[in-house]
Amino acid sequence: MTWFRTWDRAGVMNVADNDLLVLITLAASIMVFTALVGTSGVPVNSRPILAIYAVLLWPSLVSLLSVGYVSYKRATFSPDHKPNLSWSQYYTPLGRLMIQDSLRCSGGFYDAFHEGTPSKSCYPRTSLPGCKGLLCWFEQENLFMIWSAAFAFVLSHLINILISLLCANHLTKTFGNGITPQQCRLTSADVRVDADKIVGGLDYVETGPKTAWRPSSNGWFEEERWREVKSRLLGGCGSR
Repeated sequence: MTWFRTWDRAGVMNVADNDLLVLITLAASIMVFTALVGTSGVPVNSRPILAIYAVLLWPSLVSLLSVGYVSYKRATFSPDHKPNLSWSQYYTPLGRLMIQDSLRCSGGFYDAFHEGTPSKSCYPRTSLPGCKGLLCWFEQENLFMIWSAAFAFVLSHLINILISLLCANHLTKTFGNGITPQQCRLTSADVRVDADKIVGGLDYVETGPKTAWRPSSNGWFEEERWREVKSRLLGGCGSR
């Protein structure tokens, strides 16, 4: 959003904190790539991929700490002198124009006469204030948000590193398989009990004389047919 200037103060960050913006983009790219490696290794239970993911988490941590350190240092030590020096020596006329349009100030640092870029809103008799106050306020708010968010993710990232090391170290060929509890697994005794229930149902149907015909879903069968079915069922359970 900041690179493409989709919010109103994106131009200020593009000019005043361009190096920090590049560092944030680099850190985010490393973390996204690391996440893709991890999510591809989990479904296939691949120990090498998860090991690579565990290794990539360390550069991600370093990049995250770099973003937090740079933004914290810039926001804490002499925050008012750095914009003054940058305005005079590092910002281009186009950069000053972007700042004055985003912050709606006169374009000069102290007033319109102090190295301002002329525009529709920046001219000698303009009533707009200089950009110093608004720029310092934006830098304080923006840098505080960046370093606090970066340091807030460090703890969760360390927990993620620990979990990844444990998973990569204990992953085997049977990882994620055979996790059904013992009491819930099907045994030969369960198959025999189910067969006895089926035979009991057949015995219930077999009422009346031996030569009687019995209805079924497939037509009419004699009693010998039922006995043959019983023997097959019992024989199959016995072989199991």
